[in-house]
Amino acid sequence: MTIAYIVKTGDKPQVVGKTVCDYNFYQGEHPEDKYSWIIELGRNVKEEGDYWEIKGKYEPLKDLTLIALVYQAGETVVLSEIDDDLSINFLEPLLRKYGFDCLKWIIVPSKR
Repeated sequence: MTIAYIVKTGDKPQVVGKTVCDYNFYQGEHPEDKYSWIIELGRNVKEEGDYWEIKGKYEPLKDLTLIALVYQAGETVVLSEIDDDLSINFLEPLLRKYGFDCLKWIIVPSKR
């Protein structure tokens, strides 16, 4: 399943995305064993409009994994294309900062 979180806030998409990224950091026992989430400006900004990408970064590997898209929609910020296995990684930091009343989510079932 895919999840989208909708946050009613005056914050910009980059700020909301950074809130999620700051929460998702893991340091293993080995100094090189670091896993974190980072936020980058989307590549096709001119075509798609202003959006950001949350990506997973594992220190020993150079490739980044796309985790979510973040963009403005009216007075809300949308975090979309999220795999349901990662839902708690988004839910906890968003609830802490924005509260339950400002957070909504939509679950889209996988195609059958």
